[in-house]
Amino acid sequence: MPVRLPSDLEEEILCRVPYRSLARFRSVCKLWNSLILEERLLQKNLSRTDRYSGEHRLIIIHGEYNLSSVSIEEQKNVVDPLSLKTENLTLRRIRPDGPIRVYKIVHCDGLLLCVMDNQLLVWNPLLKETRWVKCGSDFHEYDDAYSLGYLSHCDYRILRFRCASNSRNRPPRVEVYQLATKTWKVIDMISFDWVLKTPLSILSLRGTPYWIGLQEDHTAFIQSFDFSKERFQPIDHLPFRYDKLNPIALEIFKGDRLSVLEQCHKTRKICIWVKHWRLSWSKLMVVGIPQFPLLYPPLCHSPTHYFFDKSNRLIITSIDMHNKISIKAVIDDGKNDFQTIEAANKKLKSKQTGWKVAESHHNLLQIYNRCYNTRRLLESRTSFG
Repeated sequence: MPVRLPSDLEEEILCRVPYRSLARFRSVCKLWNSLILEERLLQKNLSRTDRYSGEHRLIIIHGEYNLSSVSIEEQKNVVDPLSLKTENLTLRRIRPDGPIRVYKIVHCDGLLLCVMDNQLLVWNPLLKETRWVKCGSDFHEYDDAYSLGYLSHCDYRILRFRCASNSRNRPPRVEVYQLATKTWKVIDMISFDWVLKTPLSILSLRGTPYWIGLQEDHTAFIQSFDFSKERFQPIDHLPFRYDKLNPIALEIFKGDRLSVLEQCHKTRKICIWVKHWRLSWSKLMVVGIPQFPLLYPPLCHSPTHYFFDKSNRLIITSIDMHNKISIKAVIDDGKNDFQTIEAANKKLKSKQTGWKVAESHHNLLQIYNRCYNTRRLLESRTSFG
């Protein structure tokens, strides 16, 4: 006769299980499934995990229907200390009747928003749950900008907008989709005196979308969207004078701060600033390597991303002039030393503009995104059932 463990002992055992193994135990029994989805268990598990590990993983869209997950690994080789590990991914389990073309990917606290031909897909890779979002006839995968955020743990929302008319005569428009009610809402009374800077640098921090905008006088600033007020909310100007020839990028620094990068197209010098909440920008570092390549060519529509690895090395990812993934690591700025990291698959290219770097802070999502505030990943309120 099987012996049943006390519930508090089962909970103690589960809180010691690594994140990437925890999800598969949901199918053991209903009790374990409920325990894994409880916030109390997650808080215990988080207390045993480093808050920030510096691990990152890239999600790359290449070819017509292909997705790849790319991680950077440290090698003992002193000549080339870093290498790439590439894993091909498939969405056939989500829609087995045929391949899925993904144009863009946006992530927010472990959830992925995939922009497709005529619909959206919200995907929780950890819980293996999906939600298809139908779009109206005015939907366009390229003209519209997308972001994923939330008002509370149980109220995730999708922002879709375009802030300028285009050759297809599609006027400016702002819409918000609420996952809980499965409804779109058109936001009225919003006038645009700014445009999105391209390449796009859209991200989500604590549920709020952020990106770089340009005012009519070409002044660059950080724009955000407040889901509670359903209004755009400018945050701050960039800490430098905007030059359209200089590559710039917006990122999250160590999970809780906004950061911006600028490269001078003449000297190739790279400057990185960090903005603490409600404080002014502070310069984090300067990389002065004259032979460092330009991060992206003029008129490029693929964004640049950057992060710091476990050893606090600066990793920069971009698309070169041949539409090929380019990953640079600053090994020693004092010695003008940097490494170009190449994948084992030399044919890895990005034919779409939707490739994305997913910031990873726990061993939570082995395939995709392990974000800073990971407690939202395991709660039942994050599921779509």
